[in-house]
Amino acid sequence: MSGKFINHKTIVFGVITSVLLLLLLIYYAFKPEAQTQNQNINTQTIQPKNTVLESATVNNKQGKLPTLAASLQGTEIDCPIQVDANGKLILTVGIRSCFDYFFSSLGEKTETELVADIRQYLLATLPESASNYAIYLLDQYVAYMHALQNLKPNAGFKSNNVDALQKVVDQMAKVQQQFFNAAEINALFGNERNLNQFNLEQMRIHANKNLTTQEKATELAKLIDELPPALADGVRVSMQFAELQQLTKEIQAKGGSAQDLRSMRESLLGPEAADRLEKVDQEEAVWQTQVNQYLSARDQILKSDANDATKQQSIAELRNSSFGTREDLLRAQSYEVMHDQKSKGS
Repeated sequence: MSGKFINHKTIVFGVITSVLLLLLLIYYAFKPEAQTQNQNINTQTIQPKNTVLESATVNNKQGKLPTLAASLQGTEIDCPIQVDANGKLILTVGIRSCFDYFFSSLGEKTETELVADIRQYLLATLPESASNYAIYLLDQYVAYMHALQNLKPNAGFKSNNVDALQKVVDQMAKVQQQFFNAAEINALFGNERNLNQFNLEQMRIHANKNLTTQEKATELAKLIDELPPALADGVRVSMQFAELQQLTKEIQAKGGSAQDLRSMRESLLGPEAADRLEKVDQEEAVWQTQVNQYLSARDQILKSDANDATKQQSIAELRNSSFGTREDLLRAQSYEVMHDQKSKGS
């Protein structure tokens, strides 16, 4: 196979900006260990846990394993490929994980070398009934990634244009259909498709000026809940924090009330989480009052006529009397640095 393979963990095609890359890459942050088509089938995971490949001299029961690129040596091979009781390959996301694991070292090795390594690994670890199909999928996968390089966005493409991004994602889906059947697409790209669409809908919600901040929070919470269960939990942990930060800033920018903030938090996170955040707010307010009083008293000491040694001793005594724990003392010193830098800049 000719041409440079574009590693889709980092770049799909150069003209698409970082927003689109997020749509394509978020899949990897939350990918499940295995996504099977039939949960009831009797399966066997080929790669044993904690298998570490160091060199070409390592052999398993079936054949010699390839030599990994330097950056991968000593790592656990991410190839959770499964076969059924009859030795047939089961379509799971683990197949793609395996390919991507090897291709992550592109640059240290050429595409041709990495394809050969993957073939060798598949032949060494899979029965022939499964390895033939896996190698076929590898060839199709490489051809698919080459085809993505030929995709070009429409003239005037902008990364913040949701409809334009949707067209690019739809183009990618059409290219997938050229190389894979429906079952293969679902296994290899199902999570990515779901998460791409999730991100597009998320962008649409934020761009909708007819929604209040609370309504946006409600819609975003619904959007997360509509994801497949295997993805929803991972997305919820990561995305809810990001959304909380963004919607909080939106409320503050509009001069929203404490009740507005509470309503948004309940809609996005639920009442229990909203209660916890209110408690954190209260604790932070108490701390801020305490540190402000300390910094004010410290300023008075620094402005006094005492010599430097006496000033530093007085500040140390003030600090120790103002804060009861080591953590608070360290935190207070950090605030001192920020306070002094701000004073010098003003």
